[in-house]
Amino acid sequence: MKIDERMGHSVYETLSLIFDFPNEDQKLWWHSTAPMFEAMLQTAGHTINTQYRHLGIYKKHVIPFLGVYPTNDKERWLSILTRYGIPFELSLNCSNSVVRYTYEPINAASGTQKDPYNTLAIWESLQKLVQIQAGIDVEWFKYFKRELTLNTAESAYLFDNGLAKDEIKTQNKLALDLKGNQFAVKVYIYPALKSLATGKSMHELIFGSVHKLSLQYSSIRAAFERLEGFVISRNSRAQTGDCGALHPRLLSCDLVDPAKSRIKIYLLEQMVSLSAMEDLWTLGGQLTDQSTMDGLGLIRELWDLLRIPPGLRSYPEPYLALGKVPDERLPSMVNYTLHHDDPTPEPQVYFTVFGMSDLDVTNALTVFFERRGWSEMATKYRAFLQKSL
Repeated sequence: MKIDERMGHSVYETLSLIFDFPNEDQKLWWHSTAPMFEAMLQTAGHTINTQYRHLGIYKKHVIPFLGVYPTNDKERWLSILTRYGIPFELSLNCSNSVVRYTYEPINAASGTQKDPYNTLAIWESLQKLVQIQAGIDVEWFKYFKRELTLNTAESAYLFDNGLAKDEIKTQNKLALDLKGNQFAVKVYIYPALKSLATGKSMHELIFGSVHKLSLQYSSIRAAFERLEGFVISRNSRAQTGDCGALHPRLLSCDLVDPAKSRIKIYLLEQMVSLSAMEDLWTLGGQLTDQSTMDGLGLIRELWDLLRIPPGLRSYPEPYLALGKVPDERLPSMVNYTLHHDDPTPEPQVYFTVFGMSDLDVTNALTVFFERRGWSEMATKYRAFLQKSL
């Protein structure tokens, strides 16, 4: 671990000496997550100064919105962010050396009669971030939040009639991509409760909201219409048994000037197989350009290395108990990015390795990196995992 030469301690250790915590939950969140956070920042090449900045922001502006520290004997807000209901997740984009953390903002009203479905905490959390980072724009967030999450009347309707007892209740979460001493913010929105309250399908809500926006922003219309056409065609084929149906699950967008923001639509595919992944990547064979074909070759290589068990997957019960070793397999997921002035939705497919051996996945990815000539990335990746375990 790199040491801050000015103090003789790591950044985490130095900050831990000077930070005060208003309660035990926040103290536990800090000490259980900050060491991993620091290790990721170092792996991504952050300087001592940017490590201090990002860890300081995390402590002051994010930890207060993580709620009760998760233990099996405490009641807490369960977040869709992880299979254990934990509302915080760190990730590292190895190719771009970008650290990201994602969280579902929670406050004292979350899960109570004042805000039974945690609709409001995200506003309070965002206000804190807007004060410290220039360039955050909430125009599209306001639009999609209005279209895809519960309003006051809908929330009261579900609560008063006990209609969402067994539903996953997460409606929105935030992600921060850390770049130098700055960060960029994304929002993710889950309209399942809105669907339950309004009787509209997830497809109607997600695709309908983007369709309306594309009437105002014509620069995303061509990509959106191509994606919608593919999904409709794919789901028609699913009725004849030729393939599985695609189920819209969530939407995300960048919190920047709408003229620069991207929209991502996420879809579940229950069939986990190489052929299903190939179909998703090429929009059912529509995309045949060199870049798509090169990417397809990488997908096939990774599939072969990872050895993911194929099969039809149903989405499991909402959450696992803390400490339980997962023995389940998840469905596949894909997202399509709508860029301004680009008629082609950009695919991103997810390899469902949850429940597989960490060592097997690590070895497969290391081989993949080395074959690409990404020796530094392979070394960083393995070293980081060894440090983290």
